[in-house]
Amino acid sequence: MSHPQVPEPLFSPEELSRLLGEKNTPTPEQSAIISSPLAPRLVIAGAGSGKTATMADRVVWLVANGWVRPEEVLGVTFTRKAAGELATRIRAKLAALQRVAAQDTRHDVFPAGLLSSDALEPKVSTYHSFASGIVSDYGLRLGVERDVVLLGGAQAWQLASEVVEAFDGDYSHFKAAKSTLVKAVIQLAGECAEHLQEPADVEAWLLARLAEFEERPYLAGAKKNAPQAASELAAMLRTRASVADMVGRYAAAKKSRGALDFGDLVALAARVSREIPIAADMERQRYKVVLLDEFQDTSYAQLVLFSRLFGEGHAVTAVGDPNQSIYGFRGASAGQLFHFVREFPVRVDGDDGPGRFVPAPTSYLTTAWRNGRAILSAANIMSEALGRAEAQKAVAGSAPAVTAAAGATPAGTMPAGTAAAAANVPPLQPSPFAVDGRVVLGRFGTDLDEAAALAEDIMKYRVTDFEREADGTPVPPALAVLCRRRAQMETIRREFEARGIAYEIVGLGGLLDTPEIVDLVATLRVLADPGRSDSLMRLLAGARWRIGPADLMAFRDWSSQLARRRGRPANAATPEDGPADASDEAVIESDLTDGASLVEALDWLPREDWTSSHGRSLTEPARDRLGRLSTELRQLRGYLGDDLTTLLGEVERAMLLDIEVAARPGTSIHQARRNLDAFQDAAAGFLRTSHRVDILAFLAWLEAAAAEENGLEAPPSDINREAVQLLTVHASKGLEWDVVFVPGLNAGAFPSSKDSRWSSGAAALPWPLRGDRSDLPQWDTDQPDQKGWLDAEKDFKSAVQVHGEGEERRLAYVAYTRAKHVLWVSSAAWVGSRAGRAEMSPFLAELEQLAGPGSAPAEGMETCAMVHPASVDEASLPEKSPLTTETEVAGWPYDPLEGPVDARTGERLRVVPGRRLAMESAAARVRAALEPFVPEDSVPVLEPASDNESGPRLRGNAAGWAREAALLLERRSRRASGQDVHLPGHISASTLVDLGEDPAGVVGRLRRPVPREPGMSARKGTAFHAWVEEYFGAAGMLDLGEAPGSDDHIDAAYDLDTMVATFEASEWADRSPAFVEVPVETRVGDVVVRGRIDAVFQDADGRWDLVDWKTGRRPSAAQLRAKSVQLAAYRLAWARLKGVAVEDVRAAFFYVADNQVVRPHDLGSAEELEQIVAAALDVGVP
Repeated sequence: MSHPQVPEPLFSPEELSRLLGEKNTPTPEQSAIISSPLAPRLVIAGAGSGKTATMADRVVWLVANGWVRPEEVLGVTFTRKAAGELATRIRAKLAALQRVAAQDTRHDVFPAGLLSSDALEPKVSTYHSFASGIVSDYGLRLGVERDVVLLGGAQAWQLASEVVEAFDGDYSHFKAAKSTLVKAVIQLAGECAEHLQEPADVEAWLLARLAEFEERPYLAGAKKNAPQAASELAAMLRTRASVADMVGRYAAAKKSRGALDFGDLVALAARVSREIPIAADMERQRYKVVLLDEFQDTSYAQLVLFSRLFGEGHAVTAVGDPNQSIYGFRGASAGQLFHFVREFPVRVDGDDGPGRFVPAPTSYLTTAWRNGRAILSAANIMSEALGRAEAQKAVAGSAPAVTAAAGATPAGTMPAGTAAAAANVPPLQPSPFAVDGRVVLGRFGTDLDEAAALAEDIMKYRVTDFEREADGTPVPPALAVLCRRRAQMETIRREFEARGIAYEIVGLGGLLDTPEIVDLVATLRVLADPGRSDSLMRLLAGARWRIGPADLMAFRDWSSQLARRRGRPANAATPEDGPADASDEAVIESDLTDGASLVEALDWLPREDWTSSHGRSLTEPARDRLGRLSTELRQLRGYLGDDLTTLLGEVERAMLLDIEVAARPGTSIHQARRNLDAFQDAAAGFLRTSHRVDILAFLAWLEAAAAEENGLEAPPSDINREAVQLLTVHASKGLEWDVVFVPGLNAGAFPSSKDSRWSSGAAALPWPLRGDRSDLPQWDTDQPDQKGWLDAEKDFKSAVQVHGEGEERRLAYVAYTRAKHVLWVSSAAWVGSRAGRAEMSPFLAELEQLAGPGSAPAEGMETCAMVHPASVDEASLPEKSPLTTETEVAGWPYDPLEGPVDARTGERLRVVPGRRLAMESAAARVRAALEPFVPEDSVPVLEPASDNESGPRLRGNAAGWAREAALLLERRSRRASGQDVHLPGHISASTLVDLGEDPAGVVGRLRRPVPREPGMSARKGTAFHAWVEEYFGAAGMLDLGEAPGSDDHIDAAYDLDTMVATFEASEWADRSPAFVEVPVETRVGDVVVRGRIDAVFQDADGRWDLVDWKTGRRPSAAQLRAKSVQLAAYRLAWARLKGVAVEDVRAAFFYVADNQVVRPHDLGSAEELEQIVAAALDVGVP
């Protein structure tokens, strides 16, 4: 084989590891990969097999032996988190190598230039960031300007919505909501980009298929009318063609605005690689070695991009695991991993010079460093079944033929060796240090029993010491519940609430199901859309307002009466004048949503003596609560034109959600606010990608998030050991926990029976047009009549189900391999109100062999798996669901301080003690404490209405005046008393700066916050920070599982060219940060100060350098002293986080507009920062 001319290696991987003082030397498998020639190679790396360490070791080995310089190495992975981890490992190992080289007295062992000040670092990027760079560097040759606007998810959604609204074609056959159509347009546009197809070609292909179908008789040689199924198939093709037409118009709209979305960026980069030869020449000269991580998750466009740039024998190493290919719905294909050996061949030289190309070699990493032995046994059962399925494909030898028409490239047989290679992937082996681990198998009667058993075991495991620090201190265990569907989370969450178990729901999708976010979103819908009576009902019947059924019926009557009044002629009698007309009643009863808006009725409450035609009227407490809610909503509508995050903050405060979550027993304020803060982050991400505030677009985007089962989850940046994490299996990839629970392993649920074939919906790109079509089942439409098409479609559906089970099995493999010590898997026979009994999933049934008498535990293990003591034998399961055989009775609305009652048993669901007595006692103490501050002759504060309240009371405006008067008197009393100030539990670093300058003003704003809309300078700063993240490769492609719209976005409207040019000429442009946009927090006196450091660099001597980018002008000396408090706080937080002395941490401002680096030399100490807080606490508000 032909390889680049390189010197003989100076060190073996084992020698280099010992030289660097590493504890563990590479395994033989790792060593072979690390020291492999500079040629293409595929590495199959199983879950937890040390792939990141191996890639980092290869880079250092290549540099140490003088084969490449550090800057000639390119590493590419999917997520910012993964890119940061790889870059950190490489940087740390190179720094260790430089230290060893500096101590070498001969100076002839290590390559020249290793210690040079000009030595750069390897480029580690995300796939999306790399594609962006290619388009930026070479796109002008294709007519793409460098300043093209990149649409974020929110902007893309809004633009697609406009296209759908303006569509003048026929889509009456599309039987779904507008939001579903918008989602279909965005999905098909993305898939067209991923598979390098033009929307016009897709539309033409679909119309050609439609014409072929309609010109055929239903049954060849016979006269027979076509059934409904034939009409539905034609309508499906017609609908899909209409959607493809909309996608073409969406593309035209983007072009007219000079904009691209993320899919366009990758497709353009692939086009550059195909059409601009100089791009490949330049990139190969720049990067001698390329490492492609998670290659099994790449799309066809990404395969084209890298194969055209770095194919034909370039030193490319692709690392991936076919058993972890779980993102097929995003364009990835498990089979594509094995196409690498064909697309990146090795050149073989003959006697007469360079000769032919042969497939690249394949290496394997099979030692699992994460999982216990029992857990590994469970994972290998999943992977072995996948191998058998691939072996069957290899025997079959080919996929069904695909009809070629209208530009479709015929798909041939499956590439030689693809299925066989997948079938020959060896199983994972335990490491020499592996613990035994434990697998727990459970089969329960109902999903309630399953959730209760899971919660009880969590109570046990969270106090179990699985690992200890070096000094013997126990490490709190990390626990997670992985669900196939988000719908499972609610039952489990309720059991956690009942037992006081701290939990965190990860990802936007699951977040939308939490009670506080449900109420928050319901309020947003009521504010933005008067027709959302359903959302108002959520608020009225909820824990805060607790409007009872009788009052709700009366309120419905009033809403209906308003609707009738609005629909009558102006001279007709009003509803109050007489009984309702029978025809009116029929209209109202038939459609209460469109005709009668509860939201409108809330703004026009009836007179106190009003009675409906049904004899119903509102009680006094209900009228009072409805009036207060109406006033609250009216005030909140005034914020609809403000910044989205401001609106959310006002809604949160008005609904008292911040106080409600803070009052949760046994939970810290930080933990209690986690869901609210996460939702605020999601909204901020939406806002960054939108030119204008559009609350309706935001709500539509949230509906898409709620509808998606996999696609909008965001993996957490860190494992949370303070709470049990609930997330989907898709979102868990790349993470690990000590204990992992996988409930809901029922047939039809996991594996899912959801129909995923392209012909069943309106959004997916037809599989014959996909770049990976040879790896997918196909619908054989080469039939003589329509019946043949329908029969072939049924066969296609069956083939897709088999294919889908493989996808689901890989998902189970991912779930099982997340566990280090305990894997807890279970199933329930009866789920919710479903009529039929759920069978056990094969993914659970296959594990029973580990617990049976014939199981073969590894040496030294007592058993591979254990059956949960609460499990029920199949023979003992009831024939009918216990959840539906009894009449359910429950009090409603229930007391929110005591918790709901089990409808089956009548017992309170909350296991921890109720809070009513404690809350009433606390309220009484608060009232008693406030009495001295309210003069005797003042008007008393009116308490909220209660169901049993009686006696005379102020009503309407008078009640509001009384409350305001009492508050004003209380404020005067508090002023006179000079009451102490209380700061919140946490403040931002900028607030700490303000406290040093104007403590009285800050405290006043904290007491009565006034929303401030971000000015142009703030938005410009945000845009510049986003650009810097992109420059350093930190803002990569849409993270797998990340919500569209949460990506960083650069708004071209801010004209950043000058600042960008200044930055690129500065000292920071050539440095590689260790961390970008890293959040920190530290305690300063009585508060916790939180902030986000823009960039953290590590010097060659190991010291840290913190930098804060400033887009404004350099302030005066006095102002700079005040601003330096921010750097002081960051320095203190970073020193504590890393366990180093404060003196080993430097900090600087970089004022981009002035191109000046400012390093204050008198940064405050911890004591000086505490004095700022203490001084603020002593300030009284006049």
